[in-house]
Parts: sequence; structure tokens; C-alpha cells
Amino acid sequence: MQLIDKQARYGWVSIALHWLIALMTLALFFSGLWMVDLGYYDAWYNRAPWWHKSVGVVLLALVLIRWLWKLVSPTPLAIDTIEQWQQKAAHLAHFLMNMLIVVICIAGYLIVTAKGQALPVFDWLTIPAISLNIANLENLAGELHYLLAYLLMFIVCLHLAAALIHHFVAKDDTLKRILGLEKSPLTKE
Repeated sequence: MQLIDKQARYGWVSIALHWLIALMTLALFFSGLWMVDLGYYDAWYNRAPWWHKSVGVVLLALVLIRWLWKLVSPTPLAIDTIEQWQQKAAHLAHFLMNMLIVVICIAGYLIVTAKGQALPVFDWLTIPAISLNIANLENLAGELHYLLAYLLMFIVCLHLAAALIHHFVAKDDTLKRILGLEKSPLTKE
């Protein structure tokens, strides 16, 4: 398979970015749910947030890389049997998922840095805090982080359901394309 996207199919870079972002997003959501219930004496009390924050920064970087990649690699054409409204809904879902990831990551950054502390990333680098002088910023950002994470998971579930419907009901190559298994020719979007 080719490295870059072609009109008929995705390349390995797009496929790898899609699945890395998907797996990291799910891992962050479920680890976030798990770690808020950790007790002070739990062995993961300090380590889980360290991982969560670092993986969150990497996820944000991957989304930004994906956006840059889309500028240099053409998006494959849509499968001609997919209705126009479904294509628009898919574009909207992808846009919303990516934007939610960015906003959730920014909110996470604000949670960590609201009191002037820098954000360490896997002990590789430290992202400095920006002083915004907003009262209760940590709590406001925390609520936003939490609520938007659930909204993101709702859209992810819709996205997954649509992919499975295309695969098992419509029997088109939508799911095979992002798995790198699609072989049939595609036509205009």
C-alpha cells in the first residue's frame, strides 16, 4: 500500500494517524474515568495523571499533524453509493471529533496550569503555564474537560455505528478503506 492518500484509497500515514488518534482518545477517556476515583494511597494516584496529561499532549500533536498531513495528501474521493447527506454528516462528525479533541486538550492544559504550574510531558519537555488570572479557572476548565469528553464519546459512538452500518448493512467499502483493505474503485464525491 502507498504511503500517501490517492483518489481511490487512504495511504498508510492517514490510516495510522486515524487509528492512533482513535485508540489514544478512547484510552484517555477511560483512564480519565478510572483515575478520578483513585484514592490518595493508591499506587496510581500520581502516576495515572502523569500518563493522562502526557498522552493528551501527544494526542493533540497527532491531531495537528493529521491536519497538516491533509494539506499535503489528497483526501480520497467518496464512495459513489453513499448519499450526499451521509457524506456531509461524516465530514461534520470528523470535524467535530477533531475540534473537540483540541478543545478538551486545551481545557486539560488549563486544569494543570491554572495555578501557575507547568505541564510536564513524559519528562521530555515542560509546557509553561500561561497566567490568565481567571477566578476558579481550574474548576471551570475541569467541567468543560469532563462534559466535552462525554460529547466526544457520543460522536465517536455515532461514528462507529455508521461505520458498522456501512460495512454490515450497506456492504460498501467504508470500513475497509480505513483498515487499508479496500480494493474496489471509487468515484466522485
